[in-house]
Amino acid sequence: MGKILTAKNARNLALDFDKWPEKWKGMKEDLEYGKKLLPIMEPFLEYLIGQDLSRKVLQNYMDHLWLLGGTIIKEVSIYREHQKDPAKKLMEAVEGGGCLPDGHEGMSQSELESFERMCGKFEKFLRNP
Repeated sequence: MGKILTAKNARNLALDFDKWPEKWKGMKEDLEYGKKLLPIMEPFLEYLIGQDLSRKVLQNYMDHLWLLGGTIIKEVSIYREHQKDPAKKLMEAVEGGGCLPDGHEGMSQSELESFERMCGKFEKFLRNP
């Protein structure tokens, strides 16, 4: 049977979850944009917790989720897209296996495949919450 889905469970898995936007930011506008991504990411994290995945797989997905957020913020900052709807930007980032995260050149094939799986699950979740 699945675990009880609560924000507390999600917060226990990612103790620094609320600090992610600060870690992603390159400029002041990035911080506010990053804060808008968290309420979209948190239900997905709770969903993953409810899937009875191993702690290792959950941690990998958490790491990939963090990378995804950082990649989105970098792109938003470079292209000055701070007015773009964060939900739409997130959907664009996960569609079709996801955008490649920063530092993907140093990732193994299995890490890249895991990132793509996480993006695929996130896309499916966003389409059918």
